[in-house]
Amino acid sequence: MPVSAVFAGQGDVLLNSDTQIRYADDCFAGHDYGAAAAEYKRFIYFFPDDERTPHARFNIGMSFFYLKDYAAALNQFTAIFDRQGLSATGVESAWMISRCYRHTGDYRAAIGNLTYLIRLSSGKTVTDHALADKAWHQIGWLYLESGDFQQARDAFGRISLSGRAGLDMDTLDAQLKGQAAIPQKSPMAAGVLSLIPGGGYLYCGRTQDALTAFFFTSAFIYGAVESFDQDLYALGGMMSLVGLGFYSGSMYGGISSAYKFNQARKSEFVQELKKKRGVDVSAGFSQKQVFLGMTVRF
Repeated sequence: MPVSAVFAGQGDVLLNSDTQIRYADDCFAGHDYGAAAAEYKRFIYFFPDDERTPHARFNIGMSFFYLKDYAAALNQFTAIFDRQGLSATGVESAWMISRCYRHTGDYRAAIGNLTYLIRLSSGKTVTDHALADKAWHQIGWLYLESGDFQQARDAFGRISLSGRAGLDMDTLDAQLKGQAAIPQKSPMAAGVLSLIPGGGYLYCGRTQDALTAFFFTSAFIYGAVESFDQDLYALGGMMSLVGLGFYSGSMYGGISSAYKFNQARKSEFVQELKKKRGVDVSAGFSQKQVFLGMTVRF
């Protein structure tokens, strides 16, 4: 590999491309991601035609990602993907774009990015068909993480027959049938039971919240009644308003507790499923099959 060099800094210090990229890589390997990003940028600035600039650009994005600056990482990976397309580095950047979106909680954007990747690879080589299968597999898991089991099944159903065999989808389909056994609470039932202060909380297993809601609501209602009986209308009105606030809050809390209960049980089911499958959704690979084009530390 030809070595490039330039004079930079005070006293015309010789800057060598090999030395510069090695130093940047050492910073990255040492988890000094702020310094790594700066040194990779220096490398690109002084040696823009070097064949290692794609590596430097990608690791700048990874540095931002590990620093949890997901907006900067997203911009970097998007620029790489726009430049590189379906090359190994471009595809890897596409996976990272979805990973950035997932870490910010934007599952819709993460799925949309992978769908765009599938459209780009549609109708091309066998390798691209395999890429689409892996993308649909990834989309399915993202839907599972967001609690949309039907959309997840639809995504998994788009995987080709050859892809299904490689990804052991028959086993996953069988495991997904366990969804029917996930404990669920009815928000409507929680709302009806909340007509009794704290009833919705009790239905969802939140005993302490149920007792608190029942005690305070009952206490303010009793206080309001007693105040009106003693012609203390101002005090009775104030206590009525506070009691009504506790009562309405108890109803809302009971209904939302049912939704939270259902989401928590779904999340537990998916996490257990991921453990059984050895899947890291955010990284885009499983223990059995790597999805990325190059090796990346996660």
